[in-house]
Amino acid sequence: MRLLVSWALNALVLLGLAYVAPRFGVLSGFAVEGFEAAAIAVAILAVLNLTVRPILKLLSLPITCLTFGLFTLVINALMMYLTGELVTGFIVGGPLNALLVSIVYAIASAILNGIFNPKEDD
Repeated sequence: MRLLVSWALNALVLLGLAYVAPRFGVLSGFAVEGFEAAAIAVAILAVLNLTVRPILKLLSLPITCLTFGLFTLVINALMMYLTGELVTGFIVGGPLNALLVSIVYAIASAILNGIFNPKEDD
């Protein structure tokens, strides 16, 4: 049940970001064409984060160390950009948008999942 709640919250974060950000003049190329596209994007993003991201993190370990871990933001942006290329109806709108979307998405989903999906201490 926790997985479904987390999946729905993350899809709502993408939808909310696509609705709010262009109205403030930020992320003008970012768009999500409905909850179905957002839910599929979250699922594809999770699969990419489980398969491709560890390989990229291992290969980029020297540059990640040189940048004190900031290169991880570039890897996250690449995962978001790849998701935009794979999912129909989920338009990222470029590499800079992918970086900004991945940062805001990570912060908002962490906050919402912490509020609505707290871990129980056993």
